[in-house]
Amino acid sequence: MKKLVKYGVLPACLLLLAACSSKPATEKKTAKEDKVEQSSESKEEKTKKQIEKDGDIILRAIFTDHSSGFTTLMGTSVDKWKKQITEKFVDENASKYLPAEDFTLELSTETFTPEKILELFDQARFKVLATIGDDYEITKVEDEGDTATVTFKSRAIATRDLANLINRAKSSLFENGIEDVKKLEDNTDPELEKRLSLLNNFLFYYAFDRLNEDFGYIEPREYTLELTKTKEGRYILSDESFLELRKEIFVNEYSADGAETRKGSNSSQSDSTSKDSDTSSTSKDKV
Repeated sequence: MKKLVKYGVLPACLLLLAACSSKPATEKKTAKEDKVEQSSESKEEKTKKQIEKDGDIILRAIFTDHSSGFTTLMGTSVDKWKKQITEKFVDENASKYLPAEDFTLELSTETFTPEKILELFDQARFKVLATIGDDYEITKVEDEGDTATVTFKSRAIATRDLANLINRAKSSLFENGIEDVKKLEDNTDPELEKRLSLLNNFLFYYAFDRLNEDFGYIEPREYTLELTKTKEGRYILSDESFLELRKEIFVNEYSADGAETRKGSNSSQSDSTSKDSDTSSTSKDKV
């Protein structure tokens, strides 16, 4: 009997050991899978955080002129980056206005060549963009491998407000006011369209840089920013993506009544102020 018990105990022990050893193996496998899953999730989250961080650096530079982190990310300062964009714009458009002397704008105090007008116009566009401010909100980021998309909500520039101010600037700039403008626009010169286009570029600079005119904004809406991944795992802005964003952020609409303006008032107050300033303009810069 003792022998039977002795030999009977051994298989029972072996079965018990087998059961015990099989349980940790299953648990170990599950833990390993969890670890891989957690590692994968953390990598995805890390990438999204990097996209959001780099997108914020770029948007802040465009909409506020704030330069923190921009040089490290883009490899150049905000000012140099803007200068590069402007130089490219001038190079691509200056050939439309040849010979240059035929399109040069002469004021009583200064002379502006086509190249100079194009340069001042593009610089003024950057200044107008930089008034949007940092109250934008990044709502979504998407990792697309070599590229990424940042979706954000921001107010925009009401270009019809700008157009009204540019028209008022025309009448204040010309010696005989609106009559000179009408004569110019009724001219039969075959190059008239080019002249008016260049003049409007100059007036954009004149109104929003020299005169520092006020204007309203479009209520916040969603826009997207396309970024390109670098070999270091950062996300940068190409010139093409910036130009596409700039085109979208200048919206062909009027600002709503009471909308916030560049100077912090509302659009109806801004219009009233601008009209008053037109009638009392004493600018010495006349055509």
